Amino acid sequence: MSTHPSFSVFRTTFLLLCASCVQHTFASVGILDSDTLLPPNSNGPQKPILPSHNIKNDFESPWSHKPICARSTSLSSPGKKYCVYTSNLTGPAGMSMIVSPSIAAEAAPLLNDNPLDNFLTLDQAEQLYSGNPPYKVVEIEGKGMGVIATRPIAKFETIMVDQAAVVVALNIEKMVGKKEARRLLHTAVEQLRVPGEVRGLSGEHKASSEGDAKEGEQGKIEEDVMLTNAFGSEIAGIDCRALFPLISRINHACNPNAFVLFSRAGISMAVKAYRPIAPGEELSISYITLGQPSRNRAAALARWGFSCTCPLCSLADHEKQHSDILRSLISQSEGKILELAQAGRLDDAIALTEESIQMIEEEQQEHFLTDSYALLAKLWLVKGDRGRAEVEARKSFDRLVQMGFLGNGVGNSEREWEEWDLEGFLEVVGEGMVAVVPPKPEDAV
Repeated sequence: MSTHPSFSVFRTTFLLLCASCVQHTFASVGILDSDTLLPPNSNGPQKPILPSHNIKNDFESPWSHKPICARSTSLSSPGKKYCVYTSNLTGPAGMSMIVSPSIAAEAAPLLNDNPLDNFLTLDQAEQLYSGNPPYKVVEIEGKGMGVIATRPIAKFETIMVDQAAVVVALNIEKMVGKKEARRLLHTAVEQLRVPGEVRGLSGEHKASSEGDAKEGEQGKIEEDVMLTNAFGSEIAGIDCRALFPLISRINHACNPNAFVLFSRAGISMAVKAYRPIAPGEELSISYITLGQPSRNRAAALARWGFSCTCPLCSLADHEKQHSDILRSLISQSEGKILELAQAGRLDDAIALTEESIQMIEEEQQEHFLTDSYALLAKLWLVKGDRGRAEVEARKSFDRLVQMGFLGNGVGNSEREWEEWDLEGFLEVVGEGMVAVVPPKPEDAV
């Protein structure tokens, strides 16, 4: 079986980034001038430093500061070092990482992960960065700060690109203790080229300066910012919290008009439109797993301290009930489809998949369609109708290209489609599905 060269990266990227299972982000507050995200006198985005690929000790290129470290007190790894590594030639504000020396060595080459290479063609980059961006950060009534569109935005257009300013190993507090974790985090932010891009995400920074922080509270503001604004990411093979200062300004909606997309390295992100967005419309992403009914959404959002008033949550009771029923049916449909397929009832499985697609479209759950079309293609392939399978697989493929999961542009769609076979594509999208559908009659003899 032949597969496209990019499938190995696509397999990991798609499973991590599929909008239906996008990592959670959290609420954002504070003030940000988006112009400060570009270097002074810059005509475009900053190109990251080319880092050293052979890190021989704790302190050499690409790091711009001597690492500040703490020792682990955890019984699982006593004495292990966790340090702050800062590169002030990476990203618009600089980047600080709190990780072990070995992870820092693995992460150093990733600092050359130019976000524009991941998400935009040259023409798209010029369009996004020439003149005014298609968004601005403003005060939103009842929400604090938010982001609105300044011009019409097309479906699947890349709206915004950002790089992480702070990356923290997810287990840092468990490893070094709360006080040391805060100290390292304070240092990580302080060493950035523009510390205000991070501290400005907290309303508390306006009431007190870091110099006035009470004893034992150093790093509390930075900790609060990370807990309420950071995204989950995987960088150099470890789970991290990563703070993207500009993207953190986008508020939540349960049926958002945009979604986030990680780079393969995990230190860059883009925001893309789910559907056309009008000038003056607020940009929104989901802070929680998409597709949940209202009660589950409310419970998930309660831990972040707010009650959602987005259009979906503000529906009349009978409309909300209808939406909840559809969402529950959608979530249950895949299991039922597979049961039917395993029982050899392929026609029923195909009919239920098509019905599920209709419900997904009614609920505007764009993120589920790639998997649904791929599942439908697999069912048709098992049934023996390769032509129908290719039609449905192409629908899945085209959406993946448009959504950015197969590269940074749509111009290569036809060429890439011709470079791999149907089975290879379906093996990657919705892994494991081929194994659970019954064999064709001739294979069962």
